[in-house]
Amino acid sequence: MMADPTRGQKKRWSYNAGQRGRNWVRAFEHPRDGTLYLEWLEAAQMTDPETGAVTTTERRRRRKLQAEDQSKARAVQKAEELAERFADLAGQPNAVPVTLAQLIEDYLQEVTPRKGKGKQGHDRRAQRLWCAYFDGLPARDRNSERHPATLDRIDWDGFSAARRGGSIPGWGPVRDRQVQYDLKFLIAVLNWGTGANPRGSDTPYLPNGSPWNDGIRRSQQWRMPRTKTPHRPSMTAEMRAALIEHQPSWQFGAALVLERDTRRRNSSIRRLDWSDVDQQSWTIRWRGEFDKDGRETVTPLLSEEAREVLRRAPSRGIAGPIFPSASDPSEPTPGGTFQTWLRRAKAGLLKSLDEAERPQWRERLRGVGFHAEKRAGVRDPEFRALPAKIQETIAGTRYTTLRDVYDEVTTDDVRAAWEARPRADEPLADTTLLTPRGE
Repeated sequence: MMADPTRGQKKRWSYNAGQRGRNWVRAFEHPRDGTLYLEWLEAAQMTDPETGAVTTTERRRRRKLQAEDQSKARAVQKAEELAERFADLAGQPNAVPVTLAQLIEDYLQEVTPRKGKGKQGHDRRAQRLWCAYFDGLPARDRNSERHPATLDRIDWDGFSAARRGGSIPGWGPVRDRQVQYDLKFLIAVLNWGTGANPRGSDTPYLPNGSPWNDGIRRSQQWRMPRTKTPHRPSMTAEMRAALIEHQPSWQFGAALVLERDTRRRNSSIRRLDWSDVDQQSWTIRWRGEFDKDGRETVTPLLSEEAREVLRRAPSRGIAGPIFPSASDPSEPTPGGTFQTWLRRAKAGLLKSLDEAERPQWRERLRGVGFHAEKRAGVRDPEFRALPAKIQETIAGTRYTTLRDVYDEVTTDDVRAAWEARPRADEPLADTTLLTPRGE
């Protein structure tokens, strides 16, 4: 078998400016010596020697950047300048007359309705958030009436700091995870604007590409806010029992038990239908439209406790959702209702405790939500001892994510592993390990 010559090669840096088919320019690093070049497509006419027919084709051209421009930041700048020059020569506008506020509004009208209810609510909140940030800035040329192509790193860093610190009018401080979520919304809006056309126009909102595209952010090393040591607690058996004792609805406690047993997300659990459950073999069908990875799988209920929860469910015997909504029994209970029940259960639990116990329990419950049940399930040592594909199928999560995100090493884990290590006075199973090489 012939070896793949590209295998093991390091991926070289590149950056794309402009729009393909119009004013595309690429800055790239040569794979041989790392020298930076610009590359573009140039129209050329070809004449057929036999028929004399003239055809127009595209010829790839490249140019080595000068010594003073041999840096990635300068290469990006040169690529953008050349792309703008090509757009001017083509007689096409660089920017459609649209404001940032209008672009976000059009995104909400065209794209948001195709999302789920939760995502739609987030998009509307993000619209108010971003307009509040830009319109609250003292520099009037940076408000929401500016053109979206003028966004730059000052806006990126300024929003991250303001959102994290709670200085946006009407919005409180949040953690890095929420800042990241809000930034990704505007990135999605800008990416959509590179291909979507305003009403009555043949030119996209952003014909020269997004000012926050991946190439710009990588080349200039923009940092996405990330928590270095995120607090991802698991639900303990004691917590679960205490919260179920103060549950506002039977659905709350049933969902907790099912999430712990199936290792699935609350969004998948609450959308379960009785048609998804085989009550003879006790298996559950997870529909792809409600799965984060979009895959349909069938898994067994692993514990008798989970089966008993379904046997006692008041909705059993009625066709429809296992967790029906109070306002419309044909629809599942909304996720917001489950979050309200969680807050009420926590409040009821803390209220029932003595004054001296409340601070400790309040700290233990911090960050504990429905997803803490999934974490508890996938961190179970017996579950992690299963083959990787079995873990993926049960939890509905890629094994790499289970390993890199969900895994957690506690002090007790380290102590147990240390105590279980081979002792110096214990014979080794393979004594050849003690034999020096060459003997």
